Amino acid sequence: MIRAEVRKKAVALYPEAVSWGRTNASQHAGFQVLWAQYDHVAPHSAGGTNELDNLVVTCAACNFGKMSYRLEEIGLLDPREFPIVVSHWDGLERF
Repeated sequence: MIRAEVRKKAVALYPEAVSWGRTNASQHAGFQVLWAQYDHVAPHSAGGTNELDNLVVTCAACNFGKMSYRLEEIGLLDPREFPIVVSHWDGLERF
């Protein structure tokens, strides 16, 4: 995940290389995949709730791409069944 402040700094320093507009087409794909969002594993349309056990953190592209499909409809494994990966990623905070 990259905080909005870090993204804004990168856009200001490299406006030709890094874009972040109001539409998906005008947003740099590298930043979209680092834009963390909450997603419902079981979508509301399939009876999913807002309970914590039905929520995961995902990138914007995955969240928008999954839409209201169930995992089995699009051939995805349940991310809650994988171990948590500990990382030293700092979200470009040192930038």
